[in-house]
Amino acid sequence: MAPIRVLLADDHQIIRDGIKALLHDAPEVHIVAEAENGKRVLEYLSGNQVDLVIMDINMPEMNGIEA
Repeated sequence: MAPIRVLLADDHQIIRDGIKALLHDAPEVHIVAEAENGKRVLEYLSGNQVDLVIMDINMPEMNGIEA
């Protein structure tokens, strides 16, 4: 089975690092990208596909709800 491609979006690097650490030992999960705001998420998704986005709703420039 192919791994689940995940994009992490949070404006705090420490949160993204924590989520990556939690998912590190899950062979079925592959973190394909990270973003610090919703605008960067949309930019990434315009040219790439992911299976799951884990996104904060409170971020600068464009929050998770707007994205």
